[in-house]
Amino acid sequence: MVSMKRSRPQQQTCKSCGQPDKFDFCVPDDIWEAIVPPNLQNRVVCLYCFDDYAREQGVDYADSLRTMYFAGRKAAFKFRVVKGVSVT
Repeated sequence: MVSMKRSRPQQQTCKSCGQPDKFDFCVPDDIWEAIVPPNLQNRVVCLYCFDDYAREQGVDYADSLRTMYFAGRKAAFKFRVVKGVSVT
């Protein structure tokens, strides 16, 4: 008997911390290049690591993020950023 069980697609992982990448986001290329280390610029970097790199580099990206996506196991959501605020 052939199993009809569906296999789940494998979730992307952050190439910086190795954790599952739950939030997909987009920033302009110049912001990405100013924040993400060169060896990771063509890889998946989670929002948490991106935020840590931004802090380390002193780059304010709060106004650059417009849309975020959350990929859960049962549902996915698209969020529109209404306002971004930098925290210190």
